Amino acid sequence: MTTDVLSPSPPASVSIPTRRQDIYFVDGAVEMPDLDRRSFSKGQMEIIKSLQQLDTRKNWKILLLFGLWAIGIWLSLASSLLLVTWTGIALSGCSITGLTVLMHEGCHSLLSKNKSLNRWLGVLCGIPGLVSMSAYRSIHLVHHSLARSEVDPDDIERSAPKSIPLVLVYYVVLLAGIYIYLVTVAVVGYRHANATCRKRILFEFVLIVATIALAFWFLPVAVVLKAWIFPILVAGQLANVRGLAEHGLTTSGNPFSETRTVVSNGFVRFFMSNLNYHLEHHLFPATPWYHLRKLHAIIEPERLASSASIYSGYVPFLRDFFKSTWAGILPEKSLVPPHVREQYGR
Repeated sequence: MTTDVLSPSPPASVSIPTRRQDIYFVDGAVEMPDLDRRSFSKGQMEIIKSLQQLDTRKNWKILLLFGLWAIGIWLSLASSLLLVTWTGIALSGCSITGLTVLMHEGCHSLLSKNKSLNRWLGVLCGIPGLVSMSAYRSIHLVHHSLARSEVDPDDIERSAPKSIPLVLVYYVVLLAGIYIYLVTVAVVGYRHANATCRKRILFEFVLIVATIALAFWFLPVAVVLKAWIFPILVAGQLANVRGLAEHGLTTSGNPFSETRTVVSNGFVRFFMSNLNYHLEHHLFPATPWYHLRKLHAIIEPERLASSASIYSGYVPFLRDFFKSTWAGILPEKSLVPPHVREQYGR
């Protein structure tokens, strides 16, 4: 059992309902804790409802992230020292990551109580990462309502048979998943959208293309590369790791097992606006980013009882991911509940 896991086994005295589910690396269904949103007490739900109140002042963070991107651009251009240049590019990439995550908040109408302002703030945050918020929203809400089902557009494990083919897909996701996903968002998002949303998608992509064209028209190529293109590559790789951790090697059929939280550190939480608390986000997507840590604490009894997959950081997750995919063994408790590991591990 890895010491980096933050979800210990529930006390033996606690009676947890179970049901049989299929799980990664196990042939045949196994007994899994059967908890869902109805498992929370009335008191918990009252607190959770209070956490869903918007404090839109927190979203001034958008300006802060654009400011940090500007600082990153300055660092990447101001010095000939590679360390300074790449520090600036990394800061820019992290800032673009942060803006893209806040675009995601806009998909859930959490940037502003005003629908029009919420949309335009989301569009603004999506442009640096080359994402149309309307296209993303048209498939992302399906992902939330039908997570890990046959029609979930984000379900990696349905893209290939288990064993070697699926492992290869996971490595493609880790290395280049975001670039495939950007195309998927544009094509599938447009296909699923209604007529009004399609017009918005087309307009947003016009804005993105126009922004790219203006950047290359008015700025030297070297400047655009350091200020935007290289940072996008950094942001893309961060998105690959984040996306893999969110749903990779999880078990469908239960809201506590079909996604994962990676607590990580303050630096990561800042630039990811707490989206690393992904279990909490999926359980209650109306909770804004600045309350997800509180939500994490409130649902602790259910997290422990369900043996939800909770990691202390992305490095421990990747270590278990590589160990499991390379060796083809049942993952540690951090990827599956401990009783499954003990019964079927090898």
